[in-house]
Amino acid sequence: MKEAPQIPQQKIPVTIITGFLGSGKTTFLNHLLRKYENTRFAIIENEFGELGVDKDILLHDKIPVYELVNGCICCTLNGDFYKSLQVILDNHAGIDHLLVETTGIADPGKVIDLFMSNDYVQKHFILNSVICLADSTCLEKTLSLEPEAFKQVALSDIVMLNKVDLLKNKKTTSLKELVAGINPMAQIIETTHAHTNGTPVLATKAYSCPHIERSTLSFDNLTISLKDVIAKNQYNGWAPGLYKHEIHAEGFLYNECFNTELFNIWISSFIYFNQHNLYRVKGILYSKTNNKRYIFQAVKGSCVFEEGSEWQEGEERFSKIVFIGKSIDRAELEDKLSRLFVNYSKQSMLGV
Repeated sequence: MKEAPQIPQQKIPVTIITGFLGSGKTTFLNHLLRKYENTRFAIIENEFGELGVDKDILLHDKIPVYELVNGCICCTLNGDFYKSLQVILDNHAGIDHLLVETTGIADPGKVIDLFMSNDYVQKHFILNSVICLADSTCLEKTLSLEPEAFKQVALSDIVMLNKVDLLKNKKTTSLKELVAGINPMAQIIETTHAHTNGTPVLATKAYSCPHIERSTLSFDNLTISLKDVIAKNQYNGWAPGLYKHEIHAEGFLYNECFNTELFNIWISSFIYFNQHNLYRVKGILYSKTNNKRYIFQAVKGSCVFEEGSEWQEGEERFSKIVFIGKSIDRAELEDKLSRLFVNYSKQSMLGV
């Protein structure tokens, strides 16, 4: 008698909720639990002096919650975070979605990196998106004083401008421009009381190949300087503090064909050695050896390469790469990228 074929275990999607202290992360998490009451959640909550999740909801819905306290999962509690993932896999079959709420002072890049670089974690979990809650009433001041708040915005796929009911419309518009100056590819949602306002945040699939392709294509401004955004809006005297972070996005569009083998070697090395300054990189490459788009993305020191959609017959082919980070040297990047074209005569010059 033949054994029945085993059905591959479906990966558990993961949504990371980040944002500075008091931005509304826990309110947002509780809102998700109410809105998606038929979804079987597991929660990892990193407590650092903030109120926990609504216990009445948790007891009613029997949601497994793992609280990591007296530290931060991006550094001192990273090992405990990994153990929590293992416990969820061992003890809670049938989980539909994992929600991870970081502390207000966390660097979400290190949490993202675990889901992108660890083979065992990748086997069982798949990143859905990173959602940043931002307190609109004090966002400018927070960004001016707190470097981690910049990273939270820069690394997020969705930025929720919370408490916009306390602002005037003109102010909300300037805040959206500020966020776009830091992370031009993030979806920005205006909200009150951390509601999703109909946005399907649990089905974003922001780390999938199709989403990376779409978001890269949608990036129009090849150079976005946060300094220019600040100068335009004159943010209530907070500009000097914002200047020092030098966060901005640089995009490159070429009709040239890349040597993808050389590009892989260079980008992996470049990202590794610049992971403290580079927050996110996305790209579409044109390769003569393949009729499909070559898609890649990177967060911190992790880089992922995939085949995208096919180029259509007669379609003009191109390569487009977007870097988001601090103190990005555009001229240096242009020089290094040009060395990776198929027709470049000195392809061995790959200095990072």
